[in-house]
Amino acid sequence: MQVTFYAPGLAYSVDSILLFQKEETGDWWRNALYQFYPQLDREWMERASGSEREARLREELSGVYEQLAEKPAAYQLHWNKNRREVKEALGDVFQIPLAGRYRDIRAAVTLNPICPRFLAERRFDVFYRNSPSGALGIALHEIVHFLWFDRWNALFHDDPAEYETPHLKWIFSEMAVKPVLGKPGLAERNPYYPDSCVYDYLETMTVDGRPVMETMEEIYAGGGIEHFMIEGYRYCQEHAAEIRRQMK
Repeated sequence: MQVTFYAPGLAYSVDSILLFQKEETGDWWRNALYQFYPQLDREWMERASGSEREARLREELSGVYEQLAEKPAAYQLHWNKNRREVKEALGDVFQIPLAGRYRDIRAAVTLNPICPRFLAERRFDVFYRNSPSGALGIALHEIVHFLWFDRWNALFHDDPAEYETPHLKWIFSEMAVKPVLGKPGLAERNPYYPDSCVYDYLETMTVDGRPVMETMEEIYAGGGIEHFMIEGYRYCQEHAAEIRRQMK
């Protein structure tokens, strides 16, 4: 298993940011841009055309991009130091041999405070303001998704198109990350565990007065990864309406 961190350029960062500035995108996703870049005029940005937004982002963030230059090498060094232990822990969780596999994972270091992943391409984005340990935490989250859905597909033989938002399988996969990241070998290497490794709305979500994430931890502790996938998804199906109601 290997992750390669790289800087794809300012244009990529701008495109990545614009993915989350569409009119239909929820406020949680859109707000992060203005929290980290208060110099941007939100009212103007929301009135502007797509080409105008792109030009303004290039203009405002070109100087910021220079701060990104040394980050990929620092992130790579920290990943390389922890790679063996991470691979062993993940192989144990997912019960699959990882030697010689997943060597093509790529992590684009960008100016986007939101870090999207692209399952089919085995790549994801990392916000440049992460520390090396923070970048490792982001990588762990996304690698869990890559392994999760490969294992899931081998079990259920379903359509990978259902692995992305807004499908329930995507929602469950986001819940599943935290129990998996509690594994020794992973938890102590992740500064985002346990308080910030899933979306805030999942941490506050309840069903019948009980925190959903507490239920997920209990199901995970009750058996192996296949047991968790089957029983955890059954729980999500049973409570799908309430889960979706509480998503922000």
